Amino acid sequence: MMSSALRKQDSAPVLRLANVADLPVCAAIINDYIDATEWLPRTIDHSAVEALFVPSLLESRTMFVVEEHGEILGYLSMSDDGFVPALYLRPGARGKGVGKMLLDAAKTAHPDGLELTVFERNVDALHFYKREDFHEDPTRRDDTTDEGIPTLWMRWQGGAQ
Repeated sequence: MMSSALRKQDSAPVLRLANVADLPVCAAIINDYIDATEWLPRTIDHSAVEALFVPSLLESRTMFVVEEHGEILGYLSMSDDGFVPALYLRPGARGKGVGKMLLDAAKTAHPDGLELTVFERNVDALHFYKREDFHEDPTRRDDTTDEGIPTLWMRWQGGAQ
């Protein structure tokens, strides 16, 4: 009989690199987030979001996913220069360490520092990034987004802290 500790370990979320089969799921996670976020207007339709997730994306970006029991809980996309254009989670995965797993993988992959933008109204994400030692660069704030919601530019200094 399997011990409860082993069963718990078997069900732990797993971090891995994304593959082509994951791309439609990642697009769905973004679409679901936009649909569920009252303050975020949809400026791009579902099919346009889906069209962004083509196989060549995996050649131009590093993408990590966290999955549990075969379900992707969230993903992070990162360019070679350490810019993170996307970190999205399923609603049920929030507050369970999934975002931290993804961000830690990005920090390990790019230890010299990371940059990202976050909507000013995304208070939960702002708290998360600040807790993860990201700091706002107020000179790079963008008040002219398509969504009409300012974005803040944030940086993690990496090994240069």
